[in-house]
Amino acid sequence: MTISAGGEHLAIPVGYTEKITLDKIIELDEGDDLQIVDGEYHLLKKDNIDETNTSVGTVTVAESENIIDAITLLVSGATARVSNAQSEGKINAEAHNVDKAVIEIGSLAADMPTTLTLKLELGDEISTSLVEVGTMTINFPDFIQFEKENGLNGQTLTMTNVQIRPSGFTKELKINKYVFGSTYGEGNRVEEKEGDRILKIENQKITIEMQDIYVDNPQGSGSLSITPTVTLAEMAVSEVYGTIQPDIDVKPTEVELNNLPDFLQDDEIRLDITNPVFSFNANNPLNTDVEMDGVLTGYKDGKVTKIVKIGSGNGGASITLKPSGDKQQTISIVRDEQTVVEANATKVVVPNLNDIIETIPDHINVELKPAVKTEQYYTVNLGQDYTLNSAYDIDIPLSFGSNLKIVYEETLDNFDLDLEDVDIKKAVLSINAVNTIPLAMEIKNDNVSALDANGNVIKDIDVTVEGTITESKDGKTEVSSALNVNLNETAEGAISKLDGLKLKITAVPGQATDIQLLSTQWMQLKDMKLKIPNGIKVDLN
Repeated sequence: MTISAGGEHLAIPVGYTEKITLDKIIELDEGDDLQIVDGEYHLLKKDNIDETNTSVGTVTVAESENIIDAITLLVSGATARVSNAQSEGKINAEAHNVDKAVIEIGSLAADMPTTLTLKLELGDEISTSLVEVGTMTINFPDFIQFEKENGLNGQTLTMTNVQIRPSGFTKELKINKYVFGSTYGEGNRVEEKEGDRILKIENQKITIEMQDIYVDNPQGSGSLSITPTVTLAEMAVSEVYGTIQPDIDVKPTEVELNNLPDFLQDDEIRLDITNPVFSFNANNPLNTDVEMDGVLTGYKDGKVTKIVKIGSGNGGASITLKPSGDKQQTISIVRDEQTVVEANATKVVVPNLNDIIETIPDHINVELKPAVKTEQYYTVNLGQDYTLNSAYDIDIPLSFGSNLKIVYEETLDNFDLDLEDVDIKKAVLSINAVNTIPLAMEIKNDNVSALDANGNVIKDIDVTVEGTITESKDGKTEVSSALNVNLNETAEGAISKLDGLKLKITAVPGQATDIQLLSTQWMQLKDMKLKIPNGIKVDLN
């Protein structure tokens, strides 16, 4: 015997869900890279980058002997007194194998003061036991910086009562520096020749003037001359001031993102984060600005997802590390100028920064390329290791822009309908969805499956969904939405097996963007009723 019941308005209550808070949707395990900070969700990752050492190799200016034009004092028959005489010449020196980092040299400082030796020797046919010079004035080239010495005023050495004997006369002066210029373009540029890098000090003028010269008892015929020689001893250089661009080779760093909740690893996930912050902490041990370029490359399943390039060398905003010795400084790379970063951090805007995390990669390869690009002079101690220590600190707060997509699965079961003897061709599950999460929820037809009491999918029920779950505009206010899940059996008796539904819910921003996600925000499915439009037929046999 079969009877009909319910007419067009039969509705069977099937219950409600508990409040589904975000900390249930976004399930976190200890050690996950996604963490809750003050109730807010942040994708956090930080670690050190291998330290980098750079140095500029030592250089030595080779010894050079510079013979100055001879000064003729007497010729046959001349008087033994000469009122004045003079000569001039050129001083030259070279350094080889100069480090490739050194482009132009403003000055070289000696490790230990080196020596300039002036030697005066008598020569030619006339002999004498003594030549006495009342006053001798020597003007040395401007590039030589002497230590203090009696009679030395700047580049001019004045000596009185100089006695030159057949054995010669020697005067030593101490040099602490060679100076060529104070700004780029004024200095001495390093030359390259056949694989060698050479510093050439060329044709630097020196003049010698003598007054009130007396030759004691000259003998013989012909002439008498004085030959000056200036010898620059080898100079081991301790520091260079100039245009110096050393290699700073930072090893690539892998940022692993493998401790993430499932919802962030789904292939359909698309993040559109408005305020991600990629910070790099580093010191700058050099006495000049270091500019940093870089390439961030995302990988997922062994394939490149996206590449983001940063720095002026890649067409972006300049990222500059100021001289800081061992002190760390922070460069915060952001997508938007309005993003708040830590105090004293330098903010650098990279508009396409979200590209690297739009599809969450398994890992990000970080290649940083710090470099000295300026031609401005600064000082480097040769042979010294300059150590650059750096670290990364990634903070991605989960407040979203318009392209976000999060996938969440929910199972509604234990309807306890007891429909084995009931003939139902179609039904509608009506749901009142209450939401305080600032994300709209949509359920596509392909993402709903009917389940039997054992949790198995009932393939003979065609499922369609009407309606969406509206977002809370502020992440606080409760917003109600009506959902209808239409169930149509394609084989007799299919709906009578119904005991639940499996839903795959896609969360996307609606009109509420840039609202922070909080662990306490929730969604609840209430007043769930199975409505049977044409009533039911019950087999009483």
